[in-house]
Amino acid sequence: MVIDRQTFDALVEQVYRASTSEITWESALRSIASAFDASFAAIVLERCELSQIRLDPSEITPEPVAVHMSSDLDELPDLYFNYYHRIDPFRLSVPIAFAPSIMRLQEVCDPEDFARSEYYQDFAKRADSFHLTRFTSRFDAKLQLKVMLNRSEQGRPLDDLELARFDSLTTHIMRALKVERQITQMGATMDAAFDALNQIGRAAFLVDRNGRVVRMNALAEAICDADDGLTVRNNRLIAGGPEGQKKLREALARQISEDAMDRASEPAAIAFERTSGGRPYMAEVTPFEFESYWTTEVMATALVTISDPDALRPQTTGDWGKALGLTRGEWRVATTLVNSRDEGEVAETLGISLNTVKTHRKRIYAKLGIHRRAELTAILPGSR
Repeated sequence: MVIDRQTFDALVEQVYRASTSEITWESALRSIASAFDASFAAIVLERCELSQIRLDPSEITPEPVAVHMSSDLDELPDLYFNYYHRIDPFRLSVPIAFAPSIMRLQEVCDPEDFARSEYYQDFAKRADSFHLTRFTSRFDAKLQLKVMLNRSEQGRPLDDLELARFDSLTTHIMRALKVERQITQMGATMDAAFDALNQIGRAAFLVDRNGRVVRMNALAEAICDADDGLTVRNNRLIAGGPEGQKKLREALARQISEDAMDRASEPAAIAFERTSGGRPYMAEVTPFEFESYWTTEVMATALVTISDPDALRPQTTGDWGKALGLTRGEWRVATTLVNSRDEGEVAETLGISLNTVKTHRKRIYAKLGIHRRAELTAILPGSR
C-alpha cells in the first residue's frame, strides 16, 4: 500500500494536534492504522532505565507511563505489563533501547512459530495482530518509547516502502510526545506561579497582544465578577473607560512587540480607575514568553498582575518558594536577583560564587518556565 505525500503530511498534522490536545491520541492512531491498512496501532512510553542494561532480559520489568491505542482494548496494557512482556518476541532483540530501531516480526522469529505461540494465541490475537512491526527508541534516560503498527493474519507484513514511511512518522511521534511533555510541565509551573500570586493577594492574567485572556487566577476571576473597572468580556481583558483601555492596549503593544522580546523590559505600571470610586487598581504589565506549539493559537503574551489597595493583605508571605517548587537556595537567589543590579551583586550579597548564582538562576527559570528577569519580577510575591 503506497502512502502518498499528502496522506503522510495529514498524519503528521494529526500527531502534532494530539500533542496539544486538539484531538486525542486514540483518534490520531486510528488515522495512522487506517492509512497503513493496519488492524492495530499503539504508542507506549514505559519506564525502563539504562541502569538495567546489565540485567538479563528476563529480569527487566518495564512499567507503563503512558499508553495510547487505536482500539478500545483497555485490558491489553495490564495483560502485557503483568505477564506477556516476558514472552514478547521482540524482547530478546531490544530489551532496552539505545538508538532508534524498527523491526518486523519475521526479523525476530519464524512467523509459523509465532502463530502457535502463547503470545499470539492468548494475547496479540485480541487486537487482531499477527504481522507485527515495532519501533523502539530511547525517550530519555529513564523512559523508552515503543510504537506498534500491526496487521491481521489475513494481511501481509509492511513492505520496505511502507516501513520507511512508518519510520519517518515515528520521528514526528517522538517530537510530538516531547512537545506534549513541555506543554504539561509549563502548565504545572504556571499553575504554581498563579497560585502563589493568588495567595499573596495579587490577581494575575496571562493575555496576548490583543488583550485576549489565556489564563487567570482566582483573584483575577473575583475582580472580573465585581466588574468594578476591570472585567473580561468575549474572553478579552477590558479596563473601565476609554482611557484605561487605551493604557492597557498601549502597554501590551509596547511590552509584547518583537523588539521588546529581545531586550530586558521593565514592567509597565498602570492605574485603572474603579467605577465604585475606590482607590485605583494598580497593575503591572510584563512580557512573558509563552511557547507556541503547532496549531495552537497562543502567541506572544504578557503577564498582567493587579493589586487592590482596598483589599485586606495577608500578614505573612509564607513559604512561597516552596509553592513555586523552588529550593531554599533558589528562593534566596530569586528574591535577591529581582532587587539587585546583576548576578555579581547577588553573589556578593549572599556570599556565594557567581557560578552558583548562575546555576541557581538557570534552574529557577526552568522551573518557572520563564526566560528573563522581568518575568521573574512579575511572578515573585513581595518582590516590589
